[in-house]
Amino acid sequence: MKNILNVLKFEYKGFVSTKSFRVVTIVLAIAIILVASIPQILGGMQSAGISAGIGSDKKAALILSGEALTNEIYKNAFTEEMLQGTSVSQWVDLSNDPPSESELEAAIKSGEYYFILRYSGGPDFDIYLPGNNIIATDAVGPITAHITDLARRAEIAALPAEEQENAARIVSLQAEPRVKSIGGDAQQNYWIGYILIMFLFYVIMGYSNYISTSVVTEKTSKAMELLITSVSPIHLMVGKVVGVGFAALTQVGIMVAAFAAGIALNLRYWTDTGSAFLGLTQSENVGASIAVIVVVYFLLGFFLYAFLMAALASTVNKVEEAATVVTFPMVLIMASLMLGFMVLFGALSKTLVAGLSYFPFFTPITMIARYTVGDAGTSQLIIGAVIMAAAIVVTAILAAKIFRMGVMLYGVKATPKQIMRSLRNS
Repeated sequence: MKNILNVLKFEYKGFVSTKSFRVVTIVLAIAIILVASIPQILGGMQSAGISAGIGSDKKAALILSGEALTNEIYKNAFTEEMLQGTSVSQWVDLSNDPPSESELEAAIKSGEYYFILRYSGGPDFDIYLPGNNIIATDAVGPITAHITDLARRAEIAALPAEEQENAARIVSLQAEPRVKSIGGDAQQNYWIGYILIMFLFYVIMGYSNYISTSVVTEKTSKAMELLITSVSPIHLMVGKVVGVGFAALTQVGIMVAAFAAGIALNLRYWTDTGSAFLGLTQSENVGASIAVIVVVYFLLGFFLYAFLMAALASTVNKVEEAATVVTFPMVLIMASLMLGFMVLFGALSKTLVAGLSYFPFFTPITMIARYTVGDAGTSQLIIGAVIMAAAIVVTAILAAKIFRMGVMLYGVKATPKQIMRSLRNS
């Protein structure tokens, strides 16, 4: 046990003391806080007058003709005050001296106007937009809604007095669904699940890959020879995996703390924007306990994959070869990610998903996906964790046998026959 602790401390200190660890951790923490501060940053930009979108320097032109000039309803709808809802603050009225078609096109191409609206009454209208400006096309929606409402009011006003009230009531009718979501909000469930399973995928894969690379690098530098003279291969493997696991937990913890701090510092700005993202962080369908669950399943998933990758990496002597031997665990974690997505999409039967989620190499991601959509409760999470813990013990024992044989091989790559013999004889 003492040897394992010594290796653990050595690996942990070696990992967290590297310049790359410190730089990546600091950069990620700052980036996370900046992302959480987006509403405040955008608010400052808007107050400075540099907000993206349609600003005060954007002009739109208006050309009215026919009934739009004679009908009071139409005329009143195109005052500067009424047009503010169309997101353009400067309107130029060209109705008295309307330009020709070629002049309209030239004004748009030159950028003199953001767009030009030509309207003569009713539900139809012409709008001239720059074809190469995606943002300008956003003006069509507000203008369409404004003229749609205007045309309805004009049509109702033309009806006999006794029919106007009924017509106005009918036009204003709008369906109001009473949604009763069983198991939480589908959209929130999806995005929470997506964020969590992608996070688990990258951290488990990234830190497990580090283990395999570290093992091969030490073999290549012959450092392994020195290590196994004082520590048994099994103690070396366990200490290395657990040490890197704690270092990974340290880095993940810092990122989670940075996210929590960023949201806490900018909560007022997120609330002011009415952001759907804040709704995710405060969603009732997944409580604060998800943080503990994710940490537990991250550690279980990491140890399971890391022991397997350490054993497989010990059978080769070049870093390039390590990428080949760890293909199998990489395929497993990719398959679990795809399965997690299918859970979020509801593309598979719940019985099939439930069965697959207890397969240890699929459990970390699929069980979290099931939990976020409401298909797995506390008891299922506990069962999944127990199965994974048992799988880790079995994998660690088998990995230790392969690792003992693999670290002693130099210059040659272990064959499947040698690996099987090692498993039988150890």
